[in-house]
Formats: sequence, structure tokens, C-alpha cells
Amino acid sequence: MTSDTNQLKFVRAIALLVFSWAHPCLGQSDGNAPLVLELPASTRALGLGGTFVLSTAESDAIFHNAGALINAGGAGIAAQRYRSSSTLGTFSAATEWFGGTLALGVQALSYGSIVPWLDGIPDDANALLVDLPVSVTELVGSVGYGREIFGFSVGVVGKAIEQRVGSGRGATAAADVGIVRRLLGVTFGLSAQNVGPALSNRTGELPLPTRVTFGASTPSRPLGPLDVLATTAVSRRHDGEIIPSGGLEISWWPIQGRTFIGRIGVRRVPGDGASPVTFGLGFRGDVITVEYAFEQFNVPGAAHRLGLSWR
Repeated sequence: MTSDTNQLKFVRAIALLVFSWAHPCLGQSDGNAPLVLELPASTRALGLGGTFVLSTAESDAIFHNAGALINAGGAGIAAQRYRSSSTLGTFSAATEWFGGTLALGVQALSYGSIVPWLDGIPDDANALLVDLPVSVTELVGSVGYGREIFGFSVGVVGKAIEQRVGSGRGATAAADVGIVRRLLGVTFGLSAQNVGPALSNRTGELPLPTRVTFGASTPSRPLGPLDVLATTAVSRRHDGEIIPSGGLEISWWPIQGRTFIGRIGVRRVPGDGASPVTFGLGFRGDVITVEYAFEQFNVPGAAHRLGLSWR
């Protein structure tokens, strides 16, 4: 049996796992918490329809697929504003450690709710554009580690999660696992995220937004004066929803070390009122990258995200 045949069987097997996966406990509630775990945590990913690029190493992999942490380095910080109502902030950093890569991540989201109990908070991003009276804050701290094992890039992430709704507070912990492998010139990845006990406080209990994602990304390839990269993914959420997404990134570098980047992404949006199309821009100069991403909502308004990374 040839090596290429084995590789193709591996790809088919992990794709089948995505569509067959289901957790027997997670279908028992229509809601989930916290919302911050369902939002794209990377400026680049948001511009690509929420799809993370597996073929390049960056510290934001801690939020998407821990297996992609291999060779990641540096740090990144970003902020996203949903009109004047809600704010999302992220920070990530990665460094070589103990034969692999150690990474840290922080996600913080502040928004509003109509009622001060857990099962009444908004459950989709559309609600982030509306001013509501009850303050909600969500905070996730992550520690991840990735290394190569038997030719596969494998990583794990542990998360500490806190949510405050009015005067109530809930906390829990969760874990992610991810695996990445380059086959036939394309980088494939499989991840399972937010696996852990339900988030609860004195007002209620909701399961975490567990999901499994299978993705594939090409390396950046020259096309005339441009470099082009494509990425795609399909996720299965805890409620059984299948979410496909994909994006295209085009780079132009008129001067060595000065690169201008444009991005467009598409995604399936199951009922949260957001546009299926997202856009992004970027500029990379030596070790510093500045990025912007935009998403439109059916409720009047949009979200703008600005990110800065360095390595």
C-alpha cells in the first residue's frame, strides 16, 4: 500500500469523525454558555469567515486548534467593537519550550442581557449590538502545549472559564485537543474544543459550546505578482448544527518586507442575523503585523476588529 493511499485514508477517517461525532449529554439544552467561546478569536480568522489558517504558525492557534501551535512564536493582541454595545478583547503569546511550543491565551467579552439569570442571556452574536440593562462579563484564560509526535503536530489546551451575570458568578474548566498534519501539499487539522462540565451559578446551568472542527489550508502560493492562500473548515456544534466556512487571502509585496493583505470569507450563519460574508485587511512589515476585520449584521450595525501581532 503506497504512502499516498495511507494519507488519503487518514484524511477520510478524520473527516468522517467530524460528521459522526456527538456527545450524548449536550443535546439536552437549547442554550449554551459562555458566548465568548463561539466568537472568532483571531482577527485573521474573522476576515476569512471565521476559518483559522492551519498552514502558518501563529500564537492565536491556542484559540482554534492546539495542534497548529508547533513553531508558533511571538504575541498578538486584538479588540473588537460591536457598535457601542459590546467589546471583545483577546491576547495570545507562544514560545518554544521543552521540545515543543508553550502558549498562553486570554479572551474577554462584555455585553448586556435583559434578565440577570444564566438561561436568559443572549445566545448569539446578533445580540451584542443591542444595549441591554444587565451587565455580562466573560473571561477565559488558556494554557496550551503542542509538539510533534510520530509525524503529527499534536496539542492540548486547558481553560479556566468565568462568567458574571449581574451579581451572579459562575466558573468551570474545559479542555481542547488538536492534531495537524501536512499531506499532499495541504495542511489538515482536526480539533475538539470546550470539552468540560456545564457552566453554572445560583441562577441556572448551561452546557459549554462544544464543537469538533475539521479544516484544511493551502500554503501561500505565487499567482503572478500576488501570493494566494485558501482555507476551509467544517464544524459540528454541540447542538448538531453543521457550520461550513472558508476564505481566500491575497498578498502583495511591492517592497521586500512590506506586505499588503486582503481577505474575504464566507460562512454558514444559523439564525444569528450576521452576514455570511466577512472581510479583512492587513499589513506586515518585518516582525510587526497590523490587521483589520469587518462583519455586518442584519440588526443595523456592524462589528470592527483591530489586531496587532509581533514575533
